[in-house]
Parts: sequence; structure tokens; C-alpha cells
Amino acid sequence: MGNNAFRKTSLLALVISGVFNLQACSVIGLGDDGRGKTLADLPDAKIPNAKTKVEVLDMARIEQSYQRALSAAEEPALRQQIMVRIADLEMARSEKAQLDATDARRQYDKPIAMYNELLAMQNNGTAPAKGIQADQLRYKLAKAMSLDGRNEEATVILDQLAQTNPDSPFMAETQFRRAEKSFADGDYAAAERNYDAVVKGNNPELQQNALYMKGWAQFKRGDYDLSLKSFSGVLDQLIGHAVNPQDVDAALNDIGVSKANLVKDTLRVMGLSLSYLEGAKSISDLQVELGSRRAYEYLLYQQLGQLYLEQKRFTDSAETYQHFVQHNPNSDFAPSFSIKAIDVYQQGDFPSLILPAKQEFVERYGISSSYWTERKGAIGENALAYLHQSLQELAQFEHAQAQTLKAANKADATAAFARAAKWYREFVQTFAKDAQVAEMTFLLAECLNESGDLVPAMEAYEQVAYGYVDQLRGADAGYAAILIPQQLIQSARSLPDNRAEEWQNRKIKNALNFADVYKADPRAVVVLAEAANDLLQQNRYVDAKTIAERVIAWQPPAEGSLQFTSWLILGHSRFETKEYAAAEQAYTQVLNLLPAYGKKPGAPSAQQVRERIAASIYRQAESSLEFGDKNAAIAQLLRITQVTPDTEIAIKAQYDAGVYLMDQENWTQAENVYASFRKKYPQHPLAATLPAKMVLIYQSQSKWQQAADELVVMEKTSKDPDVKRQSLYMGAELYEKSGKRTQAIEQYRRYATEYPRPLANNLEAQFKLTELYKASGDRAQRTYWLQNIVNTHNRAGAEKSDRSTYLAASAQTEISQTSYDDFNRIALTLPLKASLQRKRVAMESAIKGQEQILAYGVSEFTTDASFKIGEIYAQLSRDLMNSQRPKDLDELALEQYEILLEEQAYPFEEKAIEIHQANSQRSWKGTYDAGVKRSFDALAKLLPARYNKTEARLEVSDDIQ
Repeated sequence: MGNNAFRKTSLLALVISGVFNLQACSVIGLGDDGRGKTLADLPDAKIPNAKTKVEVLDMARIEQSYQRALSAAEEPALRQQIMVRIADLEMARSEKAQLDATDARRQYDKPIAMYNELLAMQNNGTAPAKGIQADQLRYKLAKAMSLDGRNEEATVILDQLAQTNPDSPFMAETQFRRAEKSFADGDYAAAERNYDAVVKGNNPELQQNALYMKGWAQFKRGDYDLSLKSFSGVLDQLIGHAVNPQDVDAALNDIGVSKANLVKDTLRVMGLSLSYLEGAKSISDLQVELGSRRAYEYLLYQQLGQLYLEQKRFTDSAETYQHFVQHNPNSDFAPSFSIKAIDVYQQGDFPSLILPAKQEFVERYGISSSYWTERKGAIGENALAYLHQSLQELAQFEHAQAQTLKAANKADATAAFARAAKWYREFVQTFAKDAQVAEMTFLLAECLNESGDLVPAMEAYEQVAYGYVDQLRGADAGYAAILIPQQLIQSARSLPDNRAEEWQNRKIKNALNFADVYKADPRAVVVLAEAANDLLQQNRYVDAKTIAERVIAWQPPAEGSLQFTSWLILGHSRFETKEYAAAEQAYTQVLNLLPAYGKKPGAPSAQQVRERIAASIYRQAESSLEFGDKNAAIAQLLRITQVTPDTEIAIKAQYDAGVYLMDQENWTQAENVYASFRKKYPQHPLAATLPAKMVLIYQSQSKWQQAADELVVMEKTSKDPDVKRQSLYMGAELYEKSGKRTQAIEQYRRYATEYPRPLANNLEAQFKLTELYKASGDRAQRTYWLQNIVNTHNRAGAEKSDRSTYLAASAQTEISQTSYDDFNRIALTLPLKASLQRKRVAMESAIKGQEQILAYGVSEFTTDASFKIGEIYAQLSRDLMNSQRPKDLDELALEQYEILLEEQAYPFEEKAIEIHQANSQRSWKGTYDAGVKRSFDALAKLLPARYNKTEARLEVSDDIQ
């Protein structure tokens, strides 16, 4: 450590010397403030222009000029500035002399004397000149002393600088020099403080070395925890830009050889510190203290583990590697650290630890591990090779143990076989393309079978027989793969989660594979026939069909019972795969073979086979429909009624034939088919659905009365309230359409009476009744239903609609016409008082009726009602003027009577004008119907001067002048 420290101290001294040299050069110019620059302030280096001529200065002549200026200068500040320039020139001359010297004599006496003189001037009260501060002078003085080998004196000056000018820009270099001196003197606490000051300063050129040396100072003091933090800071600066551990090597290459060596030295001393603390635990503690995991963390474990190994501390070394794995289980370096731990056990000769460690390696990085899964098997070549070796060793060890236990009839032999199977399975799964995989798979199957783990054993046998097609063991393995599912089927039926179907399916698969791969085996045809039946039970119809056909075509031919079964399987399979014509043929073969081979339990009856034939024909009809050939479909459906008339399907076929005939609008044939159906199957449930179909058929043939009659049947027989209601209404419409007015009135009347809701339909039925009674001339019934429409609407509340309002307004208009007509018919005769009273009563009734119409707000009727109200007032006015005059009046009395009538009639005429004008003004808003027009006509008579004018027309030319 001492030699290294001395070497680093010397290097730093050279760095500082370079800094001092640059400082001296910087103050020669007169343009700066005299304080000089630090390393951090230097501009980037630039290559000078080769063509630029550099003026050669004569230093001696310059100094002479400064000396003359000093002799003439009296002002203290100016003298200081000149003395600094002279001292700096002497400094430069001394440096040159030192470089040219052949011995170690002192070269810096003059600049030292001049800097001391300047400091003495300031100490004696002379105010510092601008840019010439004591810290600058002490810094230059210390530099001169250091370059002249007067290190103790330089240290004193640096201490003075640190004490008197703590904020000096030269503090970083000062503190570093002081720290170096303290470190060399063994004062590690002082060295730590001074290095820390540099680290916290603003000189990046010195901070890294200061941090490194701070760590060494802490290490020397025995404060290993603090030294680890400092050294971690150094690593952060050098390779901290590595985001992931995989990036660390690239980061080391990026920083160059010298800094990479610094990383190695840092790791070495950190390894020592960790070994003095709690070893690997201190690494994880350090990461917590640092606040985050560092990418280079694995280097610390690697360094510590190697250090322990070099010290023959095998257990500590292995535990270090294991500690990394435990705290970094997903690291890319985890497998290599696990291997290192096993290698340490081998080097340390710990055989009892090696096998468990290899087992842990497999469990941690093998194919069943999360490590493998997350990387999709990309765990690295070394880890994969180690896995290959370890799995074989583990499997062979456990298998040998199991065989020994079995030979000794030990109960735990089963568990031992299971352990061996575990490692065989993992080898097979991991190295599926390995040359040993077939052998390992067979050994796996053997161990699984011995352990009673039948399902995996079956799978392993399958792989040997059909995956690898092993010539040595394939046939027996294949047959074993058929036997094991049968055992599983028997046991599965007694368990709550019945998996018998699953094992049956596996048995089928293995049987088919056996027949395919080992055709020469005498068991193949039997296995195949059984598989065909099992396939059918599993609803695997395509496969069942294929296998049944193979059995039928087998050479030499299979025995008769297998032929019969295969034809039946073939018929069922073809039916399910929609090959209905072929299915019909197969079932026909079954029907032919049935007498000879249909006596075994489970064989179908002849009636059942005929039902299947009928179903096959029916499906052919459906297929024809899918292809759009309804004619063929209808023919096939009707063929069923001839080929298998005693089947249930024949009934449905005839019914469906009628449906498709209706789709084709072949109404005549559809009518015949359904008429036949009614006759043949009157009690069949489908017969109840025929009335609705017959309604459409009759309507489509314009047979309105027959359609209505069917609706009557529907209304009487249906239990659905909506169907009954709709049938009643629709029947009324069709009776009306057929000219059967009496039946139509009866249907509408029942509907209007029995179904007050929906309101719209109820009102329409009432409206139909008014129209039918109008056509029949039954005014009383028409008036009754007109009033009923008004009453129904008025009671409707929130159910009122535009249509109901319209119907009510229309009905009210016709109802009110009577009172209007009654009013107009009453003439004013003598005695006038009596006739006028009757007229007024009639007038009130007529106006009330028209006002009821206005209340509905239907424009068409509102304008008419408004006109009539106006006319009522106008008519009264006219009737007054046209009333009978008393005969016994003389000329004067008659004249006065006329005046009196005019006075009585005038207000009514004015009222009429007012109402007609209001009605006519509706035209301004776009309403101009008969009522409005009639008001205009009335106004033309009442106010001819205003309303009976000829419209003037202005001719406009389109020509542009």
C-alpha cells in the first residue's frame, strides 16, 4: 500500500506541477485580472494555424522594461502589479533553468523571494492591488517551493492558504496537496478530511483521484464501511454509466486501459474491505446504503469469492457465490456463479455438497425454472452444458438407488423411481434433439411405470413408439401405450372427476398409431375395429368413417360381425359429416346385413334403421335447400312419405314441403299438401299451426273469405291473447275486403268492444264501423260510433296520439254539423221575440259544437270550425235583417223598426268579420285550406271594398337594359 500511495502521490504531484506551469503562463498577459486560471477554466485545446507567425519575445528585455517601470512607480498598487509580473517572469525562467539543469541545485530562490516580498507588503498593511490576492501569491509561492524540493515549507504555505482563504479558487489543488502530505505522513484522518474537501469542491480534474484516495485513507483507518462507499463512488464515476451488468465489459473498454486498471485496483481493495467485514452480506448491505443496485455489483462478489478461494477459505468462497445467486436470482451471471460455487466444493473436496448443489443448479436454471422460462431457454452455452452433465449424473444416481431398493423389496423404492423419473424427464424436455433422448425417454417410461405414475408413463411409451419409432422397443412400447389407458379408464370411473372419456380418447389415438406403424402385428385389425367404434362414441366422425372404411376394405376380409359394425359406424359417421346420400346407402347395407348379424346386444332394430334412412333423405332435402334447389328439396321431402311413410320424419317432411311450396309461392300445390296433411294427421300438434299458413295461402290467391274463415278458427282456438286479438281484427278486414259487410261489422264491433287496448287499433276499428254503417245507410249506428270515437279519445289521457286526435276531431265535426244545420234552418218570424229565442238557443248549441272541434287543434278541422262560427254570427245578422216585419206599422214606425233591427244585427256582423279575419290570417302562416278560403269568400261579401278587389299585376321584363 505504501509503494502504491507513493506512486499515486508522485503522479498527483506531477499533475499539480502541470497546473502550476499553466498558472504561471496565464499571468504573463496584462489583459487578465491577475488572479490566473485553474484547470477547470482552461479553454479546449486547439491546433494552431501553421501559417501564423509567433512573435519571439526576449524575456530579459521584458524584465528590464518591468524593472524600469518598477523604479519609476510610486503607487503601491502599481508596484505590486509590476512586481507580480517580474516574479512570474522569474518563475518561468526558473522552470526553464530546472528543465535544462544537470544537477539538483535550487532554481527558484528569486521567484520565492519576490512572492514572499509581495506577501510581506500585504501583511504590513499594503492594500492588495486588483487581481493580486494573498491566496494567489501563496499558491504561486507553494508551487515554487514544491518545484524546488522544499516540500515542508510548501506545506506550511498551503496550510496558511487553506486557513486564511477557504473560498480561494486554488483550494482544490491546495487541499489535494495537503491530503497527499497527510497520507504520506500516516495522518489518515487528516488526509480523509482534505480529500473529502476536494471531492466536495468544484475541480472535476481532481475529484476522482481525491475520492479514490479518500477511500484508501478510510481503509487505512480501518473504517471499511466508509471506504466501500468511497470506492463505490469511484466505480460509479468510471463504469457507472453501465445500465445493466451485461454492459460492464463494454464500459471497461470505453474508459481505456489506465482507468480500467484503476477499476481493478478499486475492486481489489474493496474485496479486502468486504473480507474484513461480513463478506457477501456486506455487499448486499452496501447496495441498500447506496440506494440502488449497481450494474457492477457482480464484480464485487467475484472479487470476494476469488479472494476467499486464494486464501483457501472454500466455504466462504462458495457461500459468496451462493449469496450473489440468492440476491440476484434472475441475473445473467447467476448460472456462472452457481457453477463457481460447485467448482469450489470440488476443489475443496466436499463430495456431500456437490450432488445437492447440482440438484439446486438444475432446479434453479432448468427447463422448469422461471429463469429458463423468462429467457426462453437462452441461459448461455456454459450453463446449458453444465445442465446436460448434471441431469445425467442425477438421473443415473437415483435410478441405481431405486433398483437397489427394489431388489431389496424396500417400500421406498417407488419414491426412488419417481426421483429418477424426474431427472430423466427434465433431460428429455431440455435436450429434445440430443442423441441420447430415445434411450433416456425409455428409461423415463420404465421409472414412471415402476412408480405407478401411469399417465406420464403412457406418454413416454408413446414417444418411444411413435415419436422416435425406436426399432428395439417400439412395438412393445406402443402396445403398452394402449393397455395403460384401459387401466386409467377403470380407475377414472370411480373418481369424482371422471376422466374416462379422456383416457378413451388416448386409447383410440394409440390404437390408430399402433395399426399405422406396426401393420404386420396380428393385433392390428382388432385394435383398428375397436378404435372405429370408440371414435364414433367420441363424435370423431371423420376419423370413425375413415377407420370403418379401412376395416371394410381390410385384407384378408374381416369377419362378418366386424363388417356389420363397420357399415353401421360408416352410416352414422357419413350422416354426421353431412354425406347424406352415402349415409342412406350405408344404412341400406346395414338393413341387408341385419338378419344375419343384428342379433347381438346393442344392434339396432329394422324400424330404427328405417328412421335413419328417412333422416338421411331429409338431410338431402336440406342440402338441396342450401344450394338453392327448392324443387329438388320438395321432391326429396315428398319421397320420404313414399319410401318410409311409417316414420315420424315423414310427417315433418310433408309439413316442411308445404312451407317450401309457400316460399315458392306455389299456392295451389301448397294448399293441396296442407289439405292432405289435415286429412292424414288431424290430431298431430303441427295441424294446429295450419290456420295461419292457410290464411297466407288463401290471401295470396285472393280468397279473402276463406282466409277470414281461417282467422276465425285461429281466434277461437288460440290461447295467446295477442293472436286472438290480431286474428279478430285481421278477419274483420278480410271480411270487409271480401264484401261480407255483415261479418266485417260483427268482427269490428267485437274488436271495438272487447279490446280497448291498443288504443290506436280500437279507434281504427270504430272508424271502420262508422264507414261501414255509412255505406249501409245506418245513420243511427254511424252517429253512435262517431260519438264513441270522441268519447274514447277524450278518456285516453296520456295515450292520446295525433291519429286519435284527428279521428276525434273528424267525428266531432260530423256530429256538430247537425246543430249547425239546425241553427241555419230556424227562420225569424213573428212574433220575433219567440223565434229569436229559439234561434239563440240553436246558436249556442252550434257554437259549442264548433268550439269542441277547435279544442282538438287539428288544422284541417279548425279552419272549418272557425269559418262556421263566423258564419253563425253572420247568419244571425242576416236573419235579423230578413226577419218578418209587423204589418200594422205606419211608414215612420217601420223606418224606426228597420233602424232598430240594424242596431241589433250590426254587432253580430262585426263579430263574424272578426272571426273570418282571424281565420283568414292563418294563411299568413302557410295554412290555406277550404276553411280559410271560405272565410276569404265571406269577407268579400261582408267587406267588399276591402276583400273583393281585383288583383293588380305588374309586368316585369327580364331584359337587361
